[in-house]
Amino acid sequence: MGQNRKKYSSRSTNISDKKGIRLNKFLSNAGICSRREADQFIVMGLVTVNGKLVTEMGFQVQRSDEVRYDGQIVKNSPPIYILLNKPKGFVATKQGGNIKKSVQDLIRTAHPEKVPPIGDMGRTITGLLFLTNDDILRKRLTESQSKVKMIYKVTLEKKIYVTDFEKLRKGVLLQKKAYSIKKIDYVIGGTKKEIGVEVDNLTPAVLVKIFEKINHKVFFMDRVMYASLTKKDLPRGRWRNLSEREIQLLHLIAH
Repeated sequence: MGQNRKKYSSRSTNISDKKGIRLNKFLSNAGICSRREADQFIVMGLVTVNGKLVTEMGFQVQRSDEVRYDGQIVKNSPPIYILLNKPKGFVATKQGGNIKKSVQDLIRTAHPEKVPPIGDMGRTITGLLFLTNDDILRKRLTESQSKVKMIYKVTLEKKIYVTDFEKLRKGVLLQKKAYSIKKIDYVIGGTKKEIGVEVDNLTPAVLVKIFEKINHKVFFMDRVMYASLTKKDLPRGRWRNLSEREIQLLHLIAH
């Protein structure tokens, strides 16, 4: 992978001669992985410093150095990980520009810089939204083969029946690609318009199109679970920072 890149040695640069931080600790502090995993990634040739491949154990880096893991820049400061219980009327999008009533407005006081959401979420959709500027984790969580469990509570405009459940489990075609719902059932105590669905890495927009494919229009959709994260003690419109354990679990899920 990195055969064409120049390699660093302790003699090829004066970085190792300065007092800095060990490269494996730098990667660990940035939330990329554990120190042991970092050592493995370094040996595998996945890490560069200032454009040069580093395979030396114990290599020291400075704050001014540009460190990349798997081609992605690793930021000096620890990344931000936020879980938001999104209210209706706000939009979540990775697109830039001046957007009226963006989810960024809900976290701006504590985080003035933009913290991108994982996936888009329209104004009418509510529930759990994960935001992070950790580019490596973002990439892993959004890859098509990623098995990120999501649970939605969905209210339809008309009753849905068990025969429709079977169609959704078998899968429907959207633009020549098959999509299926892993689990589906009626909400306990609800009507036959209210259902709970479990899917792997499907955005609200795709889920809406899946129901439209079997002639059902979504009236309301709320995401109640994202990966290992739930809405426990998180009222609508509020957000919190993830714990170290939650971040580690997300990295494990995304692998």
